[in-house]
Amino acid sequence: YQRRVHGGHGLRRYSTAPQGAKKYDLFGYEVSTATGPFLKQIKETKFYDDAGELIVKMNLANTPPDLETYNALLERICNCPSKASAPIAGESKFCAMMDVLEEMDHRYGIKPDLQSWTYVMEALVAEGDFRLGWLCIASMESLGMTCPANLVSANEENFNKAKVAGLDFPANLRRNAPESFEPKAWGV
Repeated sequence: YQRRVHGGHGLRRYSTAPQGAKKYDLFGYEVSTATGPFLKQIKETKFYDDAGELIVKMNLANTPPDLETYNALLERICNCPSKASAPIAGESKFCAMMDVLEEMDHRYGIKPDLQSWTYVMEALVAEGDFRLGWLCIASMESLGMTCPANLVSANEENFNKAKVAGLDFPANLRRNAPESFEPKAWGV
């Protein structure tokens, strides 16, 4: 069967058929659900750009990615050392992950789950970006998810390290902030 779903973000490209049932695209053509071989390849990539290319190959093979496939891609972005063999100037794992979450939700109608957001938070903790970590935790809470306690704690440790080093607040704004200004209270 085909199900067209209208929502706040447009029309889903693929139907959400029950497990084992046939799936169809927007135009009524049957799509493959054989994600296993692609999933295995994604998990074996050494650089996350290669994992992203496999998602493109899946689409070309008329095999839309599912939640498990997207979570495997997020895991590779989180745990690979870089986008490619030579790091690229301005490369951002966080931006790459946000692109994946947007594609999941807006293109395929797949809602990121706790595991999806956990990979994002793991990457932010590893990068020491406590500000985006706070935003990620708040986003998870707004979606009814609870960030794992170890990641919340690690994010707080990153904040405390930055505070001790005097890096808890952007230097260009520090001279304008009152002495008692608490960055966390203002979300910066």
